Amino acid sequence: MIFGVSATKSAVIIAETKGAGDKFVITAIRPVPFQVRSGDDLTELLQSLSTILDRKGRGARSVIALLKCSSGRFGSCLEAIKGEAMIELAAAQRGHRVVKVAPQSLKKALGCATDQKWRDRATELFNRNGGQRNWSKGAAGAVAVAYKVAGEAKSKESVEKGAEVYAKA
Repeated sequence: MIFGVSATKSAVIIAETKGAGDKFVITAIRPVPFQVRSGDDLTELLQSLSTILDRKGRGARSVIALLKCSSGRFGSCLEAIKGEAMIELAAAQRGHRVVKVAPQSLKKALGCATDQKWRDRATELFNRNGGQRNWSKGAAGAVAVAYKVAGEAKSKESVEKGAEVYAKA
């Protein structure tokens, strides 16, 4: 199982996935809402994340695909960075391997057109008909990193084939 994880200002989004390429499937998308007002809030978030990883992440093959927070002028907010740190801590405590994925690498992995944004492409591939519960920009990021880690698309055609199989499931 691969957990795709994306941290936002108000939630850590976890996409539980399995398979790769044309057999890639999203089994659940779980938003874990949080606020950072005190250390107790971060402790509560860590406990929530640990519980999810304990329940669903048993087995040596579980991997955490983590969408890295951006830095710089248009970087991620402090809350998202804290959320990212909490998922790394929960994964380390549970013995899961964490693979950090830069947002810039997702355009190629998803087979985006030249002017297409990776979030739009992820929605097109994995939530075309709007049938995914809890879909959001954060969910698009979580699913996209899980897909990339599960096995990069060899070509745009293989991405399309995977989306067709997923849409039929």
